[in-house]
Amino acid sequence: MKKNIRSVHSLALSGLYRLPGKMDRVQIGADVGWGMYASTRKEQTFTFSNGDITRTDVFYSSMVVQGGLQTRIDLLRNKAITPYLNGKTGYTSFYSNIFIEDPSDPGGCAPLDQRNIIKDGTIYTGYGGGLQIDWGIFGKTGKRNNGWIDLSVNNIQGGNINYINTRKLVDANNPPVNSDGKPLNITFVNASTQQLHEHQVAEVYTSPLRMLEIKISATFLLN
Repeated sequence: MKKNIRSVHSLALSGLYRLPGKMDRVQIGADVGWGMYASTRKEQTFTFSNGDITRTDVFYSSMVVQGGLQTRIDLLRNKAITPYLNGKTGYTSFYSNIFIEDPSDPGGCAPLDQRNIIKDGTIYTGYGGGLQIDWGIFGKTGKRNNGWIDLSVNNIQGGNINYINTRKLVDANNPPVNSDGKPLNITFVNASTQQLHEHQVAEVYTSPLRMLEIKISATFLLN
């Protein structure tokens, strides 16, 4: 996937419950996240069969929404720095908006649908580990408190997913040939003749979900 999309930058919210008694090294919980891997604009020139030319901006934005369950096992207990192992499973959704600005050309051509949305999702599983660091070690007294910095790395895998190639945007007048991607076309209508034309504005790729998740979090204990 990395050759077709840029890195995803996300915000996430998680909650964990520590099991009581002899199982107190184990925490279970849930997390949700929202991220973006593209937000850009490209001026496109659309040439039609009758020679008409329309120039307008096309806006591309691509996001990821993810939610699931997780389990964490602490390798140490009651330490200022606690290493842990982590496992998770859930569902992730990739979706893209392609918005074509109205060219405001009464005699030219305009898109029938200004906004085009492609959306796909898959179940994922992940595993990894991290460190939970007590904020107290950065203070002068070294006193423990109810806040931590959490650093984690997880390997995320899932089924096949369709997504927009945002690393190399399509030139509408020179669409790629012999490409691995599938064309995503937009229908235009000529204001004078009412003829319909299709033009490619992006490529859709299909790949297995493969991501390396690197997360830095602030964690608080709720009594």
